[in-house]
Amino acid sequence: MMFILKNKLYFSVLYFSLLLLDIIVKLNFDNINFRFFSKPLMLILLFLFYIINNNEKSKNRRFYVIMALLFLLVGEMFVVYREVVTFLSFSIFCFTMVKIFYIFRFSNQNDFNLIRLLPILSFCFLYILVLFNLIYDNLDYFLIPVLLFLFLTMIIAQFVYLRKSEVDYRSYLLVAIGVTLSIVAETMAILDIFYNTGFVKENAILILLYSISHYLIILGLVTEKIQVENKDNLSVFED
Repeated sequence: MMFILKNKLYFSVLYFSLLLLDIIVKLNFDNINFRFFSKPLMLILLFLFYIINNNEKSKNRRFYVIMALLFLLVGEMFVVYREVVTFLSFSIFCFTMVKIFYIFRFSNQNDFNLIRLLPILSFCFLYILVLFNLIYDNLDYFLIPVLLFLFLTMIIAQFVYLRKSEVDYRSYLLVAIGVTLSIVAETMAILDIFYNTGFVKENAILILLYSISHYLIILGLVTEKIQVENKDNLSVFED
């Protein structure tokens, strides 16, 4: 097992095999309890992959990712029973904590350049405005939790965007694509819950997008190389 976790190709094959299993269970078994076994397998594998392969120099950053993955695992378990309001509420709490810990992980000490952030800020404002206009009437007491959830999502998007000047391009691209897919999947799920039940007509697409998103984010983090300036003011990378 350790050999598989240390080899990115073997890990990827196993991860997507488990993803296929979860999709098959979702589409072919009416009893959702089966997903209590198929759903966490990918996340446990992803957690172990990060633990073994991460090169974090900061213990705090490693802790933030570990906590994000743990809350993700718990949240995914409860969202299976999202028809129960209590379980849905707790799953939203868990996913909110995932975002908070990812924000801590992606945050940096660089000063924000407002001009540079303008495109992503404009997108974030438009995204929240349009989505909130669609779901507002159905939120009830989920208004504050969902608003906070969306706000944190946009903060993550901004921090991920700012990584471009700090890390190698491969890591930046993997995480950026992963976060983008995550936003797409979460938007589909929110519309399905609070706008139009059945909006996501093919659940396999949602599962696929969300699972790939977290795979790309973690893969981007374990391969991350930090860009530093040497004494000749040339950009170099360090693991």
